[in-house]
Amino acid sequence: MDINEFIKYFAALFAVINPVAVMPLVIAFTPGGNTTDRVKLCAIASLTVLVVLSVAAWLGEEILEVFAISVNVFRMAGGLLILLTALTMLRPAPAVAPTPHTSDRNPAIVPLGIPLLAGPGAIATAIAFANHPHPQWDSFLAHGMAIAAVAGVTFVCLVAATPLQRILGETGMRVVTQIMGLILAAIGIEMIFHGLTGRLGWDVGLE
Repeated sequence: MDINEFIKYFAALFAVINPVAVMPLVIAFTPGGNTTDRVKLCAIASLTVLVVLSVAAWLGEEILEVFAISVNVFRMAGGLLILLTALTMLRPAPAVAPTPHTSDRNPAIVPLGIPLLAGPGAIATAIAFANHPHPQWDSFLAHGMAIAAVAGVTFVCLVAATPLQRILGETGMRVVTQIMGLILAAIGIEMIFHGLTGRLGWDVGLE
């Protein structure tokens, strides 16, 4: 296995995924949840990252071509989903965020796993590093190991949200949830903006 390729790929994916930034969201999605429920949520989210990025590395370009979807359009869809999630979090309690107990949808997969962790940026990184259409086996093995390592580190970071809740308390977590909702709204709008400008070919920067 190419160690240099592994380190480069791991660093790139970890920087794009940034699991530390979504730690408060784990608590926001499981208010009042016990440790077992929270660990299960973290495990499913991390497994989602592993599966999505592995599929992207192997078949990412082919899948997007089959559905005639560009990365920019995927980015806009992800941004819209994040924006809707943020608006839910900004609502007054008790409807701060959907939970596995009050919603049929599992937030560990959407939106936590996709697109907050394994979002368009991470998927694009996985595709770019895969060296399609002729990947080298040594590099591809390094890529697979890097994806698995990132998923493992992501799980550790998300589980660390439990001691964070003990430190902040209930009031502190309500404040964090509101702040994270506002930040997520900004991230969602920025993703939509960059996806739209990229799709239209506009060279526009954000100040």
